[in-house]
Amino acid sequence: MKKLANLSLADGLRILKGFPDLPTSMVYPASMTPVNLLLFLMPEVTRPQAEARRVEFLKDHRFFNALNDKMIEKRRRHVSWPEWIEFLYLAVRFAKPRIMVETGVFDGRSSAVILRALEENGSGELISIDLPAVKPIKGSTDSFPNSTLPPGCDPGWLVPEYLRSRYTLMLGDSKSYLPQVFAKHGQVDIFFHDSLHTFAHQYFEYETAWPHLPENGLLISDAVLFSHAFHKFLKDQGKPYGHIEGFGAARK
Repeated sequence: MKKLANLSLADGLRILKGFPDLPTSMVYPASMTPVNLLLFLMPEVTRPQAEARRVEFLKDHRFFNALNDKMIEKRRRHVSWPEWIEFLYLAVRFAKPRIMVETGVFDGRSSAVILRALEENGSGELISIDLPAVKPIKGSTDSFPNSTLPPGCDPGWLVPEYLRSRYTLMLGDSKSYLPQVFAKHGQVDIFFHDSLHTFAHQYFEYETAWPHLPENGLLISDAVLFSHAFHKFLKDQGKPYGHIEGFGAARK
């Protein structure tokens, strides 16, 4: 006990991180800003370059107004914009994916951001897979302020018409559709998990997508603190990761 009492904070954290079954909140790295997370993953990008793209996104009034108009019509509120949305835009702008795969669409806020970045890149395709939330989905939409799609709306309804030319939406379970997508395309440049946030489902998606990412491809995931799947998977791969308040990203 005396030896333990004399441990430094750094030594104590190293010991804690050696226990695989600790809660993720005790072992994940400190939360980052969108620009810092991008620079952590892509050191070839300079801070001025990242900041310029961030401002580019924030000043896109046509995009924000288009989404807000739709959200007000269907949900009677504005779109919410957490910080990780900025990172998502930056990641797509700098990675310039030929193909990006997303699981979990719901209203389509993330899909719209990805598609806006692809449009700015002038290339790339987004393939999204979603099991429509016609009723609350436990472990996913049940924690949202609005837990189901608006009546009569399909997943991705929030995506503006002017961004849909690069968009393929597949309705169904990712357990069925992900293997089909990877069999057809072989390699995808970014994989983004945002569907069912259980350990088994998250780990399945990461494990299924990883072999199809190229060197330096991106694995991105929402809700990395809902389970320890993201932490465990990347520990198994020997890869570091960063996060913005539970929105995680790693580079292969």
